[in-house]
Amino acid sequence: MRRLAVLIALALTAPSLASGQAGTGAIAGTVRESGSGRAIGAARILLGGTLLVQQTDSAGRFRFSNLPAGVYQLRTASLGYRSDTLAVTLADGERRDVSFSLVPQALELTDLVVTASRRVERIEEAQVSISTMSRTEILERNVNQVRDALAFVPGVTFNGEDQMDIRGSTGWARGVGSRVLVLLDGHPAISADGGEIVWESLPLLDLEQTEILKGASSALYGSNALGGVVNMLTSRIDERPTTTARLYAGLYTPQSVYDFTSSTLSGQGMTLQHSRRLGSVGARIGLSRDWSDGFTQNGRYDRWAGRVKLSSSQEASHPWDVYAIWSRADQDEFFVWRAPEAPYEVKPDEVGDRSVVTQVLTGATVTPIVRSSMMLRVSPYLNFNSSDNYFHDNDDWRQATKGGATVALSLEPGGGSHSATFGVDGAYTAVRSSLAGDPGITDLALFVQDEIRFGDRFRATLGARLDAHAATGAESELTVNPKLSAVYLPSDRLSIRASVASGYRAPAAIEQFVSTVQYGIQVVPNPDLLGERAWSGEIGATAFPRRNIRLEGAVFLSDYDDLIGPGIAPGELFVFQFQNVSQARIRGLDLGVKTSFAHEMIDLQGSYLYLDSEDLETGKALPYRSRHNVTGTLNLFKGLFGADLRFRTRVEEVLAYPADPRSEITTLDLRGAYQLGVFAIQAKIRNVFNTFYTDVRERNPGAPRSIGLTLFTEF
Repeated sequence: MRRLAVLIALALTAPSLASGQAGTGAIAGTVRESGSGRAIGAARILLGGTLLVQQTDSAGRFRFSNLPAGVYQLRTASLGYRSDTLAVTLADGERRDVSFSLVPQALELTDLVVTASRRVERIEEAQVSISTMSRTEILERNVNQVRDALAFVPGVTFNGEDQMDIRGSTGWARGVGSRVLVLLDGHPAISADGGEIVWESLPLLDLEQTEILKGASSALYGSNALGGVVNMLTSRIDERPTTTARLYAGLYTPQSVYDFTSSTLSGQGMTLQHSRRLGSVGARIGLSRDWSDGFTQNGRYDRWAGRVKLSSSQEASHPWDVYAIWSRADQDEFFVWRAPEAPYEVKPDEVGDRSVVTQVLTGATVTPIVRSSMMLRVSPYLNFNSSDNYFHDNDDWRQATKGGATVALSLEPGGGSHSATFGVDGAYTAVRSSLAGDPGITDLALFVQDEIRFGDRFRATLGARLDAHAATGAESELTVNPKLSAVYLPSDRLSIRASVASGYRAPAAIEQFVSTVQYGIQVVPNPDLLGERAWSGEIGATAFPRRNIRLEGAVFLSDYDDLIGPGIAPGELFVFQFQNVSQARIRGLDLGVKTSFAHEMIDLQGSYLYLDSEDLETGKALPYRSRHNVTGTLNLFKGLFGADLRFRTRVEEVLAYPADPRSEITTLDLRGAYQLGVFAIQAKIRNVFNTFYTDVRERNPGAPRSIGLTLFTEF
């Protein structure tokens, strides 16, 4: 506690110390490929013992300025190359020029991540389980939404198309109240009133790295991080102007026994994106549209999205960036199928039911203090969403605006024995709707964590977050979420981690105040609804038994209290409301493997997730979880050909239609690619064997076989 008190004192005097800590030295250099001498762009350079990180431009150049005299460890990491480290001694006012020559390697030993501790660190030093997914992997998988690539991350499953689940934390609730917090460049990217992930709003082509943090993360990220965090990081804007285009088209081929139309069912889309530097400001703009008949009756959609990003130069004394995203989706609604013998059709009175959903996401990050031992970031955001239903039995509408900001101060005191982060979060949500009234919601939080290093091999972190939540007409809540974690590095090829943390999720406005009738189901408000709480612990390891094999795994245990779900309203019959319905326990095993051999001509990766879930009140398994979940990926000839397999055992419990037959789900996708000049032509067959299955949700069919072509270019 005394050490924390000293750090708090340092934080309070930060402005006066900033100028005194400034140095006049600099380290500049280049990163090139060994042998060919080719410049490596987008390589990241971590200045050890400091808070500073840089990224190379298209010419492979980087620069650290205003450094005090001292000895620095520079570590570089780039996808497809072996990481390298270089020690540099810098005198007062001296400029040193250095160079890195990286050896190509199929599996990089070091990724740099920012999500685990809110600062840049090596992934093997992270004290909680975290996986990464690069831009190259997303593009090679030839997906139209990033969610389709996330399904192959160890520990991740999707219950239906939109409901993301990490380690069994989430069942299915039509997307409302996500227990996975999705961030875009560190800013919340979920709907303001429902806590839903609107995947169509999120970028695809300009993602540099996506980081998936597993387990309760409320100690740093607050509500909605009950089960984990997905942080989507966009790439920096380079000096070289870049134009990217992606066009795709495909056909659905439903099983002939279930044919419901003589029309051809198709889907197509396009994305155009351009980035360049305008003086000292980088600018990127993108526009996309996709539209489809869908593979079901009432499966049509027409979606638009536009994005813009502006940023300072990397060498700016006070770096900043800002983005804005707008999306609009006009889409039909498929609730449940008409009959088991007609699973792609809806009831006659539901034909034409549709909704129009609009979302705006904006965020900025400003860094007024950038020093080797101190960094202050201010990150405001403003999100808006609206939805209009055009259903046969209701015309509900809703609008919500959420504005907030995070202020975080990171300290790296001299000696490098520990690092500290202090922060303040605040947000206000204003709701206007026909189905949830006009509540106002206020969220405030304080968080702190201190990482203590014991030599080069062991480090531990103690942290906590205080959250205050208040909504109009509802009971206020105050929660404390502590966190304790540690990592041990017995060698450069092995890291062992352990953590225990508390999580909290405040009820979304839609859960607490909804009053509607949809598809004959009446739902009434519950202003007494409380937030969900969880304790999550894990012991895990990451190992490289050989340089071409990467293994990661963890055993985990999570206890959940006051889980929110639908229940019968007191004193009513066939009237529902969201309630704190259960206490639950989930334990399991999460494994992942990546390997490359035959001179990188064959790449394999796979994951296995075992879930043992239990509702502690009923003794039954939690709904919509599968006990065994497997994914596998084979890439041949550096992505020229590929295959993707997904398998999960039958869902043990559901909330409705429990007498319906349920079976395992197995799908196989095949893909190929060919490079023709600056164009990449990709082909993909999804669900090759045209397997019919229920997509976890009751009476909702999974996608039949589809065949598609994609044209991609970047110049």
